[in-house]
Order: sequence, then structure tokens, then C-alpha cells
Amino acid sequence: MYGRVVSENTSYFMNAQVADSFGEATPEDELFHRSAREEVSDPALVETVFAGFNVPDADIHCLNYLWLHPNMRLLGGGTWCWQGIKRTQLEAEIFDMRDFVPDAPITDDGGDLDDITLPSGYRYQVLEPLRTVRMSYADPARGNAFDVTLEAIMPAAMLPSNKHFDQVMRTSGTLTLRGEEHRVSGHAVRDRSWAEARTEDPTGLSAIHWLVASFGDDLCIHVTGLEDVATASWRDRFAADEAMPAAMNRGWVWRDGALRAIREARIHTEWDRDGRRQAAHELHVVDDHGDRYVMHGEVRASCPWHTWSNVHMSIGLARWTLDGRVGHGDSQVAMWTDFVRGALVG
Repeated sequence: MYGRVVSENTSYFMNAQVADSFGEATPEDELFHRSAREEVSDPALVETVFAGFNVPDADIHCLNYLWLHPNMRLLGGGTWCWQGIKRTQLEAEIFDMRDFVPDAPITDDGGDLDDITLPSGYRYQVLEPLRTVRMSYADPARGNAFDVTLEAIMPAAMLPSNKHFDQVMRTSGTLTLRGEEHRVSGHAVRDRSWAEARTEDPTGLSAIHWLVASFGDDLCIHVTGLEDVATASWRDRFAADEAMPAAMNRGWVWRDGALRAIREARIHTEWDRDGRRQAAHELHVVDDHGDRYVMHGEVRASCPWHTWSNVHMSIGLARWTLDGRVGHGDSQVAMWTDFVRGALVG
């Protein structure tokens, strides 16, 4: 096997997890965690802000990202929106991600993450901490623009490490994509991570999944982890530790106004090997009340992003079905060299 997995219950998704409880988010967690630079000297220290939206009827997905490397004084990220299946990130209707932007607006100029505008023009505003966020962007030359507000339907699901939270939001607003106008009205997840080093080291793990299914204000499910080795289509081509999914898979269920931890999660993925992407998922979940959920997700919008040069992130919007209900949400899968070469090539 390649690599090693060690964790003290971290937000970093490449590690083993302890997920039987939740931490507590505070309004200050919407801000830049400046003290992390004193605690973590590694140049790979990061802080991230992810917020997106979708238009399921049109197979449109949007991902917006702020990615700080405070110890390197860099602030990357931007906005990315596409319709349908794309083979490369530059086929997207919007792809304005910039990697090497000085972090001076935050570090030197007194700004913060609750209201920041990137050089692309993408603006992220926290209107009410842990409740309301607004995102906006305009590129008149290409006929692209959006103005979308996110309203929380649930409290922030904070990991016990108190270094990462997820939160499903109700979306409303407008999107103009290459001159075509769309109404935004649905659900999407946002998340925040901080105070950890995320290195670019290669890994021998199989594809790491980050899956969200939102069926309405009353039911949302989030799972992150690895595919079941025993049922994986690549099991004869790629060597993987069969114990790792149980160690890494975690998540939560928001059901009828209560946040539940996930005790068991099994992932099976259908792969489009020619496209080097996930095409569908079957997800089996057991929450801490003993309730079981069996879901099928079909990826309707997909586009890759080389977040680092040596990682292939396949990002998608999935249409999920569960007990007659239909929902939508992110299907994000991270793959490194060993998995792509062993499992998807040939």
C-alpha cells in the first residue's frame, strides 16, 4: 500500500475520522482564523470557504471557493459554473479561478472573510453569521452573472475538531449563463475549513467521495469517504485497504429539525472510465438513531478541476432518489495518480 492515514479527528478528508458527535460553531467562525498561523507553521496551512448553488432542471451546477494559504500569503479561488457534462474545466460556461493572489486584502488591509471581493469580481458576503450569505459575480463580456442568497435550513454541522463545518442552505436568486437567464431556487451546501495543513503529497488511497443529498428543508444527508472495496468495479485493478472505508467514512443526517451523526456509510460508484469521472452512486447510510437510508444518485452535471496539479477533482451535481423522494446535491470525488492509472485507465 501507498501512504499512511493518521488522524486526531481532523476536517481533512484524507484521514480517519471520529464522527459520533458534533462540535459547536460560533459567529466568529465566519471570520479569518488568524490565530491558526501561530499554531500551525506548515506552509500548507489552509483556510477555505465553499459556497455553491444549482439549477437542477437545467443541469447547472456552480461552485465558488476562497482558498487561503496564510503562511504563504496567498488567497486563491473564484467562481465556476457549468451546464451538463464537460471534459475539461475550461469548457465550463464560467471558470474564473485564480491561484496566485496576494492575501493583502485580509492580512494587511483590515478585511475579513465575511465580506470579500476577489480580483475576478466574485463577492462573498455573510449577511448574518451562520444564517445568511450572499454571492455575486458579473462578467458582461461573456454574458455571465449571478446574485444568489443562501438561507440556512439547519445549524452548522461542526466536526468535533471544531475546524470544519457543513451547512445546507436554501438558495434564491438569478443566474445569467452565457446570456441565458435562470432562476435559482433550491438547496445547496456550503462549508468552512481552517487551522490544518493540507499538503500536496501523493496518496495511494482510492477516490475520496464528498456527497450531499438535499430532499427539502426536512431531510438532507451528507457523506464523505471511500468506496466499498468488496463491491468496487476496480477491485481487481487497484489494491486498496478494505478496512479504510470504515475508518474514514463519516457524515450527518438532518432530519425533521434534528442533526444526527452517521454510524455507517457504504458507497458504491458507477464509473465512466473514458471520462475519468463518476457517473452514479449507490449510498447506504445508518444514522445514530438506527434509521437506514438507501439512495441512488445519477450525476447530471460534471466537470473536472485540477485543484492541485497532481489531483483530479471530478465535481458534479447528482439527482438523488430515496423512498420515492427526489433530491439534488454535490457529488465531489478526488482522485490521485495511483487510482486514476490503476482503476480508470486501460
